[in-house]
Amino acid sequence: MDTTKLLLAVLSSSLIAGLLGALIGGWFTLRGKKTDYENEYYKLVLTRRIEAYDNVERLITTVKTAVIDSDGQPYHFLFSQEESEKEVYTLLFSIMSNALWLSDELFDLTRGFNVIFYSHSKEQNTLIEFAKEHYKEIAELRTKIEKVHLCDMLSLHEVPRFLKNKKPADSYSEIKVQS
Repeated sequence: MDTTKLLLAVLSSSLIAGLLGALIGGWFTLRGKKTDYENEYYKLVLTRRIEAYDNVERLITTVKTAVIDSDGQPYHFLFSQEESEKEVYTLLFSIMSNALWLSDELFDLTRGFNVIFYSHSKEQNTLIEFAKEHYKEIAELRTKIEKVHLCDMLSLHEVPRFLKNKKPADSYSEIKVQS
């Protein structure tokens, strides 16, 4: 009888140990899978953010380069080509359509550039004349965009912080076209 009790005790403790081991192992496996899922999600968000920041970098580069017109007045390279207006619209569209992935501050600044550009009236003057007229304003805005872009790049990898700090905002404002 002693042997039966001993065998029963060994079997029950083995069963309890096996069950406890399975529960602990399962918990760690599920936790690992959740972490893997979060990391894949963060990787996706980071990829989208990098694409959005690349578009902003293209804007910075094309506005950072100046061209001097025959009258000696500077304007930004972005406005210098025959197809400039279409190029500007395309670039601004690519930035605005990825606004979700930009920091709120960078989005506000790029939106400011968008508002300046959309205030251009084709009837009033050429795109180059518009660019010369707004040279300083665009240059100052480009400097602000570049500073925020650089600052954001330092923390681009901090996806959870970015997602927590992202604030939905009513960014509507009337765009006045010069007449």
